Amino acid sequence: MKNRSILLAIGIAVVVLSFQLENPVMTQASRAAGTVPRFIAANSGAALEGVRLAGIVREVTAYNVGVREQTSENACIGASGQDLCRLVREGRNVCAANFVALGTVLRIEKYGECVVLDRLHRRFPHRVDIAMNEEAVEDARAFGLKRRVVGVKY
Repeated sequence: MKNRSILLAIGIAVVVLSFQLENPVMTQASRAAGTVPRFIAANSGAALEGVRLAGIVREVTAYNVGVREQTSENACIGASGQDLCRLVREGRNVCAANFVALGTVLRIEKYGECVVLDRLHRRFPHRVDIAMNEEAVEDARAFGLKRRVVGVKY
């Protein structure tokens, strides 16, 4: 019984520390409230090829902004209040995640960088969803569900 209690305490400590290490509060505090960092170019993944990322392995999926069945009634407006359809058409890398603040830049293994401007359903607290344009439904389906190292850039 005593060993079980010790293992439980260690497990809880590991979980708490993992959330502390992921928490971007310190980096977010230096940014003015409500502002979003400059956007990352669409081909920024090339610079990350062969580079080992510091982060946690997470589920990464794709969705289509502008498709009401995949988003909400206001299909182009993300949780940040910005027009995600326009940003994706401009070639900006946009994604959705619940574990960081809006405006955070994430580095995703074998993809590149994206700015978190949207949220997922609460049943996916640790997933990252990459935004694709509304014409790329088959591309999003083909992307499927991948397990990738995801780190917080800022």
